[in-house]
Amino acid sequence: MIIKLNKRHLEQLVQIDYESEHQNDKEHHITKAQMRKHLGERFGQEEFYGYKDGMLKGYATLKPFSGYKHCEIYWLAVRKQYQGQGIGTKLLKFMEQKAKQQGYRKVFVYTGKNMIRTRQFYEKNGYEYVNEFPEYYGYSTGEKTAALYGKKV
Repeated sequence: MIIKLNKRHLEQLVQIDYESEHQNDKEHHITKAQMRKHLGERFGQEEFYGYKDGMLKGYATLKPFSGYKHCEIYWLAVRKQYQGQGIGTKLLKFMEQKAKQQGYRKVFVYTGKNMIRTRQFYEKNGYEYVNEFPEYYGYSTGEKTAALYGKKV
């Protein structure tokens, strides 16, 4: 079941992010405290939804683009032990449906250029490569290039 999330879910979201073993988080040694701070700042700017089956196993966020009929799936994370079971796809489809209900025409997603599995996931779900953005991520080292994907909803 997919449920709407709020700030009271913050610690669970931090744990999901941590357990998802996001490639760039690992490469840049992102701590739980940094995840907590970043997530806490995003409430009110994005809509948070979670996949719950006994416990929260994953979540995704939807972020509008001001002045456009486009939005961004800003974040999608699934606990590592539940990856490959269709949870990410269910969250993605739910977010696309939510975007369409809210009158958006397109959904976009940025991901790291080096995140091959993630890019393949979006391509498998009908997202088309749009462009790359060097220096998109503000990391001091490692891959900083983002790949942008989009899909009509």
